[in-house]
Amino acid sequence: MVSVEKENTYQLREYMYLKVCEGARADPFKTSFLYFLKLSENLPIFDFSSLSLYQRCAISGLKILSETISNQEISRLLGQAAKIDSTPRPWVSDVFGVLAVKWLVEKLGEANIDYEFNNWISEFLEQQISGDRLNLFEKDIAMFIRSGDSVVFSSACVPLFLHYQKILRIEDHQSRLCLISRFLNEFQTLAYGEASTAFLSLIIYVFDQINQDVAVVAPNGWSFDDLVKFLENIPVGLKRWTWEEAGRTRGAKPVKWLIENEYHVQNLLYVMLAPIFNDIADEVNLQPVGQKNPRIDLYLPALHTIIEVKYRKDTKKSFPALIGEIAEDASLYHADLKYRDARIISFLWDRTRATQEHSKFKEGILKIEGIDGCVVISAPSTMS
Repeated sequence: MVSVEKENTYQLREYMYLKVCEGARADPFKTSFLYFLKLSENLPIFDFSSLSLYQRCAISGLKILSETISNQEISRLLGQAAKIDSTPRPWVSDVFGVLAVKWLVEKLGEANIDYEFNNWISEFLEQQISGDRLNLFEKDIAMFIRSGDSVVFSSACVPLFLHYQKILRIEDHQSRLCLISRFLNEFQTLAYGEASTAFLSLIIYVFDQINQDVAVVAPNGWSFDDLVKFLENIPVGLKRWTWEEAGRTRGAKPVKWLIENEYHVQNLLYVMLAPIFNDIADEVNLQPVGQKNPRIDLYLPALHTIIEVKYRKDTKKSFPALIGEIAEDASLYHADLKYRDARIISFLWDRTRATQEHSKFKEGILKIEGIDGCVVISAPSTMS
């Protein structure tokens, strides 16, 4: 075994990426797979018509080219035997190419071709799964091809790949965190062994997606406390809030950035957080609770955290009333099994600037069961 000394996982990722680029250089499917995974910005260049029928079908399954392949050609491939004179055909040990063919067949959605595909893989896939030619990860891919969403995976990499491809979503937050932890161990181990170019591409893709999932700006990912501190520091930037009494350039009309409703505050937070948490979701509808139809304002899957936004327009909306609303919202959110263990931050934009009430309000909110953070922001003093 060749030892690879790298200071950290990011250098290790670059080392693996160079190996992948070298290994994929002359192979149309491998270069297409790199582009499909967005690990290459350059659309691969090759003569599609000169490729074998199997390669054309596999590349078509990646849906990156304008070239199409007919149903008759697909059926012709699926009618071919796994061996010729005891010599295995190229797809017998190429689980990634066969996975792409599976995607091509699923895209067509035709029962007769589905049947042909299942007959085709039955000639070789089960033997590969039970044999010793495939590694753990390739066996996971092969079992997914055979069994779909009923498969029990042995690796962390493959289910995470399918999750980030939106094929088999891992909705349970804790399960995803456990898989991510396991994957990072797999990532370190794989750099020291031999692996196919396509599989290394998969590893790099999952590694990159995890880094975006956790947070794109902090090398170690944002924690819940980091998020709260960020929200609490928003007033630092509000000193540059645009609120003009007169235009600042000749003939310009004065501009006032209005925050007049709760959804304005929600939109502002979305704009600020989306570059950091690329999977941020807003207006998330939950399971009904009796006649109630709860809806989350903002949700950050990477931190499994809900941000509940409130807007105090004037003194008609009392702080006790706000506390009551937030308590009710929190109980409704936690009634949904998916969000039962989610952390909740209450974010209040106070247009009345009743700063003398903020400390007591925050103290009250943090006593509510299920509320983990409270941030109160006063509207800029210039905004009147």
